[in-house]
Amino acid sequence: MVDSGTKAAIKNLGCRVNQYEAEALEQMLKEAGYQVVDFESDADLYLINSCAVTISAASKSRSLARQAKRRGGEDSIVIMAGCYTQVSPEEVEDVEEVDYLISTSNKDNLIELLNDLKVNGDNRWLGNRDEYEDIDKFQEFKLVDLNQTTRANIKIQDGCDQFCSYCIIPYARGRIRSRSQADIIAEFKRLAAQGVKEFVLTGIHLGAYGRDFNGEKDYLADLLKDLIDIKGNFRIRLSSIEAGEVTDSMLELMRGSDKICSHLHLPMQSGSDRILGKMNRPYDQQEFLNYIEKIKDGVPGIGLTTDVIVGFPGETEADFQETLKVVEEAGFSRLHIFSYSPRPGTPAANMKDDIDGDLKKERYNRLNQLGKKLALDYREAISDNQLEVLFEEKSYDGMITGYTGNYIRVGVEYQQDLVNQLKTVRLVKTTGEEPYPVKLIE
Repeated sequence: MVDSGTKAAIKNLGCRVNQYEAEALEQMLKEAGYQVVDFESDADLYLINSCAVTISAASKSRSLARQAKRRGGEDSIVIMAGCYTQVSPEEVEDVEEVDYLISTSNKDNLIELLNDLKVNGDNRWLGNRDEYEDIDKFQEFKLVDLNQTTRANIKIQDGCDQFCSYCIIPYARGRIRSRSQADIIAEFKRLAAQGVKEFVLTGIHLGAYGRDFNGEKDYLADLLKDLIDIKGNFRIRLSSIEAGEVTDSMLELMRGSDKICSHLHLPMQSGSDRILGKMNRPYDQQEFLNYIEKIKDGVPGIGLTTDVIVGFPGETEADFQETLKVVEEAGFSRLHIFSYSPRPGTPAANMKDDIDGDLKKERYNRLNQLGKKLALDYREAISDNQLEVLFEEKSYDGMITGYTGNYIRVGVEYQQDLVNQLKTVRLVKTTGEEPYPVKLIE
């Protein structure tokens, strides 16, 4: 145990997997006797759980390290962990405000490594510097207590074998490996007993869950079946999953159980076959649309959201028109649009024919306008439906807001007893800005 009153602060950047791991790291620090405080406070130890998916994320990680050292003073300890440390160790080593680095494979050994600080000498790596290359180990995190009980991320899988040409994550997270079903269920039950109302199953390549196990089972569907059989008032949401990895068994479970959110996030990235090929995506335009048709037929009214990259190297106006066409035909309920920026260390960073920034912005705006139209079309199509919403927080305008199962942010006039409650509602208005007003159905 550390000295009483030793303060530690954690700052997390990046995806839901990182969020899960940051929660687990905070829990570990508390169990070891640290007083966990806000990252903006004075602390003895600052831990940055970094992200490397973009250049700006890496830059923000460095900036946070410098801010932390200024805040805590020369005697404070600043540690950089996470994906940025993994893919760009030399860059992190050059940040003088970073006292120590932890490899991705060593994050779950944080407390043991901190206890060895006094014998670490001049070595800035917590653990063996060479271990940063060993990233194919599944980290044994276990969540016991949460800061809040509305929503919990549960990491069921790590790593990715896809190697999309624009993505650094496989180099940061390693190959696919899956968590045992028994371990997932045990953690799920622990958190459900605390009153968690929504569980988000998350992973770097979620649809690949179980691919590294022996056998040919539909492991993700089997896991979902066991989870919905657990007693309790909760719902389950799947994080981002490839459209081609949504199986018939999964759709049958979603259609038959009100415990599984009627929403899927299906990253498309582009509608152009030529650009999809350059991206090394595992489908072409028609295959993707076939997946969408199967999913919509399997779960009528489902909300489908997606990621789209505009301005990928060499993207022509014809390519962009194909993207517009596919997005409209798919009928997504929400778009997450990204203007391409090269990530050093990826094949795409070396591609020629970069797109002018103004053209990227213009294409972003055109796609965004289409996205708004499709979102309105979707809301109007399901406006008569009864929807389940998890109310979460009071907003600035006196409403209490939350997300429906099909991922629409809604709100009603603030009522204290609605916080962290699952309620049935109907949309009152489908136009304007979020949160959309709803009526409670008794």
